[in-house]
Amino acid sequence: MGFLQTANAAVRASEADMIGSGSVLDVWRTVRARLRAEYGDILYAAEIARLRVEEDRQGRVCVICPNAFGRAWAEDNLGARLRAIWASVEAGPRDIVITTEATMSRETAEPAHAGSGALDRAALRSGAARAPLAAAPAPAAGEGREPRFTFDTFMVGSANMMAATAARAVANASAPPFNPVYFHGDYGVGKTHLLAAIAHAVGLGESGRKALYLTAEEFLNGFQSALRARDVQPFKDQVRDCDVLLVDDIHFIAGKQATELEFLQTLAALMAADKQVVLASHCAPGELGAADPRLRDILAGGFACPMNGPDLDLRRKILDCKIAQARRHCPDLEVPETVRDFLAARVTSSARELEGVLNNIIVRTAYMNRAVTLETVEEALGELPVKAEKRITVDDIQKAAAAHFSVTTEDLVSKSRTKTLVRPRHIAMYLAKTMTTRSLPDIGRRFGGRDHSTVIHAVSKITEALSRDAALAEDVEAIRRRLRG
Repeated sequence: MGFLQTANAAVRASEADMIGSGSVLDVWRTVRARLRAEYGDILYAAEIARLRVEEDRQGRVCVICPNAFGRAWAEDNLGARLRAIWASVEAGPRDIVITTEATMSRETAEPAHAGSGALDRAALRSGAARAPLAAAPAPAAGEGREPRFTFDTFMVGSANMMAATAARAVANASAPPFNPVYFHGDYGVGKTHLLAAIAHAVGLGESGRKALYLTAEEFLNGFQSALRARDVQPFKDQVRDCDVLLVDDIHFIAGKQATELEFLQTLAALMAADKQVVLASHCAPGELGAADPRLRDILAGGFACPMNGPDLDLRRKILDCKIAQARRHCPDLEVPETVRDFLAARVTSSARELEGVLNNIIVRTAYMNRAVTLETVEEALGELPVKAEKRITVDDIQKAAAAHFSVTTEDLVSKSRTKTLVRPRHIAMYLAKTMTTRSLPDIGRRFGGRDHSTVIHAVSKITEALSRDAALAEDVEAIRRRLRG
């Protein structure tokens, strides 16, 4: 229970920072209370309680995080909801930026004069303008926390293997292997995690390369501030003074003509200088809605990598990783294998929802001195709005694979080893392993009484080939879509 004591102390310290009658602090108390109610005590104690607010010279509300990695997490997980709650509490529009302690310290120390100094305060409020994300991979002094988003904590499966491979190649290369890289997929599939992991790895490398991580909103705000200051060149210098530029949620820029043009020119300048550009969005390049066709042309000339929602096998890996991380705060946490399998099969929409459900379960069980059992977990899930996936059986998979490849289910379970049947059979075995909770021996029995080692061979072969065989990946995804209706 040491974690709760530490968390409560953090909450009290944060509240002590807010003593006063200022309207911003009053609103922040209300906003923070609502975030606590919505996100739960464990996330509140671990992340939200560490945040504080200040109003800057321009009247903006600065939500201040301990370091750049905390800022990235807060922007990704809290940003939209925090701003929505703030708008519902405080009358009138309010510009809210999420920044870091280091950035605020610099801005307080620097004089407020016209020119580049004024831009330093306004542009790139994330703190990345002068302190790139990758430049500070270690925990902030006294914080004692490892970065959340690294390659070590990014779990890899068939849904994201190609993206993870490309990200590592970019992070380890001395020159861009492909440019730009464009990750796209639904919210919660790990795009922000990958971008932050690249920045972190670049910062740890011995090449001396600098990485700059920004959200598209930060790019937009920085550029507009520079326009208002009538001094855009320092903004250009700050953004282009890096070896690896990573911009998240670029759909936020698409269609905003002036900002889009500046963004396009930035990409062109960096790529001409043989510097790496990595982008992320929830939509594919052709769906971006860019006003300038040249932006689509640049994206088309790079490497566009889709990221899909996690399958059963990947959800289980993610769950194991999150449980291991939770043990830092709750050393006595025990989650039985049956519960892990149940949660991986039950919570299907995204890794983010899976983590949120796990946090709620930990608070409702382990932190209340209750054992984590199937019964207590089902009770907790009954109180949460969890989207359940249609239950898929091995029989369903065999029928879908047979229909896709124009063979029969009898062919798939037969002893025939012709080439036209081996590939569909291996794919069906792979899907049975990743989309159901059946054991390997059970899957083997359902495929004509084969040994579990045959299933292992099939799963390994398909897993290894997915990252390099686009046709195979399309076949697997088509069968998945058919199974999910």
